[in-house]
Amino acid sequence: MATYKHLYKLLALILLANLASATATSIATQLAAALCTIKWIVYGLLPTVALIMFMLAGLAYASGQVFGAETKARAQNWATSLLVGGIVGIVLAILAPAILDIFIRSNPTMAQFASICPP
Repeated sequence: MATYKHLYKLLALILLANLASATATSIATQLAAALCTIKWIVYGLLPTVALIMFMLAGLAYASGQVFGAETKARAQNWATSLLVGGIVGIVLAILAPAILDIFIRSNPTMAQFASICPP
């Protein structure tokens, strides 16, 4: 009976190890998919939003020139905020792919999932 007791413990340990391995692989796959989504947002959506912010900044500045001093100052403030947001978006669009590649390549588990996202 004592040998079966140790055998059950060994069997439970093997099952838990397999479960932990499957969970780690699942988490790594989910993390790779999340990084792929972030990469898509950075490549596709962020530059587009930055361009729209640049155009809205120009529109706000131009429309503010028509009105009085208080509205003109407020429109210039909005235009400046939109312009800074567009610049920050462009900087993030330039730097984020390099940062994401560092995260993907630094972890040996993630290196095998680097091919999930097309370049």
